[in-house]
Amino acid sequence: MYSDYIKERKIQMKRLLVIVFVVLLAAGCTSKKDAADPVLAKAGKTEITKEDFIKEFSRVPEWAKGNFQTDEGKKQFLEELIKRELIYQDAEKKGLNRDKKFNDEVEEFKKMTLVKSVLEKEIEEKAKLDPKEVREFYDKRHDEFRIGSEVRASHILVDSEENAKNILQRIQRGESFSSLAEKVSKDEGSAKNGGDLGFFGRGRMMPEFERVAFSLKTGEVSNPVRTRFGYHIIKVTDRKEGRLGGFEEVKDAIAQRLTREKQKDLFDSYVEKLKKEYKTEIYETELKALKIAEGEAQTQAQGQ
Repeated sequence: MYSDYIKERKIQMKRLLVIVFVVLLAAGCTSKKDAADPVLAKAGKTEITKEDFIKEFSRVPEWAKGNFQTDEGKKQFLEELIKRELIYQDAEKKGLNRDKKFNDEVEEFKKMTLVKSVLEKEIEEKAKLDPKEVREFYDKRHDEFRIGSEVRASHILVDSEENAKNILQRIQRGESFSSLAEKVSKDEGSAKNGGDLGFFGRGRMMPEFERVAFSLKTGEVSNPVRTRFGYHIIKVTDRKEGRLGGFEEVKDAIAQRLTREKQKDLFDSYVEKLKKEYKTEIYETELKALKIAEGEAQTQAQGQ
């Protein structure tokens, strides 16, 4: 009995999660109706049709759709659409659609949706791979895809490329890598260990960092490597060579790597094109004068 109760509660919770997802996902149902589209319910001034139901149902995650395909489930889903529509109409009646906070959020949603749409068109669609590319890459560079390969590396992380180049020159003149890491690296976690990151396999680090680390020989030091964290000087201190992987074992990893690289190249060139097409300027004085108190940004975001 108790186990049946727990099972039923789990089912109800899954449905509730999906319901919350659906309620928050979209605005009210459309007011323009096709005469051939059967009306399933009426909520205030709005009719909810079969087309409305199917459109909203299509937004439910695949893993959850089975919860609403029985007669009881369909009715429950429709009741949630009715609730959402009633709440939507009441919000309009209260004038919340004219509220500044609401309109700011709508504008932000529109902006982010447009950004997402253009990135899908300019980056994701253009970065799609031909399966032949994956096979060709494996045939030329299959030695890079060893199962279980790891490197042990140390790094020094700084803010600017100029600073990174100066540190590299000091290393090349004979200064201790580990001592410099302790003194100047802004990665405090590894700096106290002389920059040591320990052993790591592929897929653990930023792609740019990982690509260079795995290309270095033991004891070799890299040129400055840029990631979103800053500029790194990398030194490989040890290696563990794994076994050579077959194509079927590594093809997904290759596809992911090539896709990431292709997307990054497309994104970088797209942004460079935009910078030439649209005038941009950073006002350094005003930026440096900007003071953000600790926790202020989070507080403002929560209050918006």
